[in-house]
Amino acid sequence: MLHHHLQHIARPRPFAIAAAILLSSGTGHAQAPPDEHVAITVAAGARQTFGGFGTSQNGDFGGEYTSLTPAQKTLLARLVWRDAKFNTLRMWFDPTEYAPAPGKRDISKFTRNFIDSGIVREAKAAGCKTLLLVPTEAPAYMGDSKTGLLKEEEYGNYGALLADFILQMKVERGVVIQATGLLNELNDRKFRIPPEKVPAAVKALRRALDARGLTNVKIVAPENANVDGVLYQAFDALTADPEAWRGLYAFASHSYNNSTTNEIAEKIAGAGGKEYWMTEASANGSEEIGDTQAAASAASRVLNDLNHRVTRWIWFLGYEPADPNDDQTRLIRYHARPFQYDLLEPYYYLKQLAATFDVGSVCRRATSSLDGDMAYTSGKKPRITAAAAKNPDGSWSIGISNDTSPNFKDEDDEKDFRLHNSGYAARTFQVTVSVAELAGMGNKTFSLHRSSKTNNLPSETVIMHDGQVTVSVAPLQLVTLRSSRGKH
Repeated sequence: MLHHHLQHIARPRPFAIAAAILLSSGTGHAQAPPDEHVAITVAAGARQTFGGFGTSQNGDFGGEYTSLTPAQKTLLARLVWRDAKFNTLRMWFDPTEYAPAPGKRDISKFTRNFIDSGIVREAKAAGCKTLLLVPTEAPAYMGDSKTGLLKEEEYGNYGALLADFILQMKVERGVVIQATGLLNELNDRKFRIPPEKVPAAVKALRRALDARGLTNVKIVAPENANVDGVLYQAFDALTADPEAWRGLYAFASHSYNNSTTNEIAEKIAGAGGKEYWMTEASANGSEEIGDTQAAASAASRVLNDLNHRVTRWIWFLGYEPADPNDDQTRLIRYHARPFQYDLLEPYYYLKQLAATFDVGSVCRRATSSLDGDMAYTSGKKPRITAAAAKNPDGSWSIGISNDTSPNFKDEDDEKDFRLHNSGYAARTFQVTVSVAELAGMGNKTFSLHRSSKTNNLPSETVIMHDGQVTVSVAPLQLVTLRSSRGKH
């Protein structure tokens, strides 16, 4: 299951390749040109409410997790669910194993990997609140080998399959699954669901869930790999079908080379502001400790997505056995025997962001004098990406990521995919943030945190005057600011 997924995101195609696979272990800050100035304007007006961070787990296929001691399992779980404040576990589920033939149902492999191993139990004990199911492939007997499509006449049976599994887990194992996808990256599977047919598939699943009393199970779809014309087509088809739109809890996509854009943000707002979940992001390839280039890419995508109406943000793999060829998919890699683990740099950056943007924070729209709406999409990536929100306690949060690197070049050539989809050469920016809602409010104290390889830089105190503050942001650095509690 994981193997096939990684093959997909590693294909050298402009619309599917993860921008982060272009990274090449940039772990330091090279000498940069003189500082440049960037103005970030945070407009007045509440937008979406952020629901928090999450990660998927691949399951205990090799038995490594099961072999850990209870204390070791607890440690790994607490690093993600308690210390980094993640709250959503996305669980990989293979319908071809659960329903290998019409009418057959077998939960044994999933329960062994996720339930008996303790992955779900430890995650919930450490603070996980939401279990999200992610179906990986439709059974071959439901597909058309000539067209590569899931047969439309099988949508009802496929929905019933997913609903049966969710009910079976609840009744037989006491595991309540709060949300489910339809089919991971459904436009690029062995048997696809085309964008114009997504509404029919959503309706079939919603009916199957409701018929089994699972009315509280949320549908999160379509989870395309890219925010592009195909995703827009699926969105338009869903909003044109009132029953399908009602049955869908959250629109969803992934954050790789083509992350969220102003176009999808405007579509979400125009359709009533439905939840928008980003259900997968990572990179590919090996990773060394302290890889700030991998981390800056992750942070930039988080901030981009928060600035484009995403309400929940989920990384690909949390804590998994080490893979020297593909550790960039993980936040934490571990070895079972003897037990040891490494916190990879994206973990520190995401933890810092989770400590800045609380669950329940209400985002504002930020624009840049340098890169406009700072969309992290096909082509050269924004040099500075920023997002801002107001937390439930009245404090304000600001995140700024500098995704320039000594490994990138300012030149661009659309014929050179790697060059065209990388960032710009390293430089430090003086970033002035102006928050419209704090203009005229006098001085406001912010605690400022800067990322580092060891993540141990002491916090600083900065003063925002009448809604404006200027901070320096070095190449591959994440800077976060959070004000004290207050009315404004």
